[in-house]
Amino acid sequence: MNFYYEGIDLVTRQSVHGEYDAVSEQGVVRWLEEQHIEALSVHLSEKKEKNGRAVRNSDLVLPLQELATLTEQGVTLIDSLKALSENDENPVLARGFVGIASEIEGGQSFSAALSESSLPFPKYVAHLISAGESAGQLTVALSNASQQLSYDESIREDLRGALTYPLVLMSAGLIAMLIIFISVVPKFTHLLDSDGDLPMLAAFVLNAGRVANDSPWLLLAVGALFFVVSMLIVTSKAVRHALMNVVIEVPVFGPWLAEQDSARWASLCSSMLKARVNLLTALTLAADSCEYTRRRHRASQMIKDVQEGESFSDALKKARLIPATSLSLVASGDKTGQLADMLAAVAKLHDASCKRRMKQVLQLVEPLAILVVGALIGVMILGIVQAITASTDLAI
Repeated sequence: MNFYYEGIDLVTRQSVHGEYDAVSEQGVVRWLEEQHIEALSVHLSEKKEKNGRAVRNSDLVLPLQELATLTEQGVTLIDSLKALSENDENPVLARGFVGIASEIEGGQSFSAALSESSLPFPKYVAHLISAGESAGQLTVALSNASQQLSYDESIREDLRGALTYPLVLMSAGLIAMLIIFISVVPKFTHLLDSDGDLPMLAAFVLNAGRVANDSPWLLLAVGALFFVVSMLIVTSKAVRHALMNVVIEVPVFGPWLAEQDSARWASLCSSMLKARVNLLTALTLAADSCEYTRRRHRASQMIKDVQEGESFSDALKKARLIPATSLSLVASGDKTGQLADMLAAVAKLHDASCKRRMKQVLQLVEPLAILVVGALIGVMILGIVQAITASTDLAI
């Protein structure tokens, strides 16, 4: 970021001013001191900042990996953050790291600066970094945070990828139906005025076509409503959350989504425990990661059970957060002190199982979507054929 400064040259006693590229005001002041200049005022240049798209969680994976690599090579944290702040492709992300660097130079810890940052870091990232700072293992903590964030994003990508094709297929089918309904059906609506009786299906299709032809605003209103609902699902977290709470109760989709959530919960618990984060804090953050209300409630109840003295494995069994087949692994890790490693193994097992379930769901959803679209289009065409044959006294 460019800062404008004014000061007094201590050698010549003359006033000086100019611009300097730095992460924060403190960085400019230090540079001025090295140049034997007494700073009178330092502030951001009035140059208009670039706007950019909002930062997503997926945008934070690579910067965390870069921070881990830079600090491992001996680069100071401030210099590493300054390097990240020079990202011209995403100005919003760059400004976020500038703010973090400024907070650190102002005396904040790295974990506290992350918590107060404008960047959308999940809560567990700050806790992992805090644990790494306490143990002097910041590089390891950054690497673990990046891996966990990458894992969370891979789960979301799997979900989006699994649902994209069926949704595109259904949308294409609905557009085809709309074209037939607008351009084909109205050409036969005059048959409604004939003396003969039309079959029920034919009358329904032709009457619907007449309404659409006479009142196009009605179709526009339905289309606008569909668009608004679709945008709410895409953009509103609350709407998506409510929808997913319904979907997880559906027989075929429910077990898949529940296993996906189980893998995320176990993976985050493992990462937190490996970083020596307090058990209750780890459970609280893992509960926050649960995407579904009922599962989050179970995870919260598990925390209460552990606080009341129950063992981790017994509380987990009561909460039913992971399938019963994995409880023995967790119980074994709980007894041997290898709980974090066992939870990591459980996460890998259920992640692999989740991908198999996803393939099964896709094998069911794709032909089902084709069947539904084909049936709807077939009903429309059959209605038209019935109207034509009825008007010519031909049997179907």
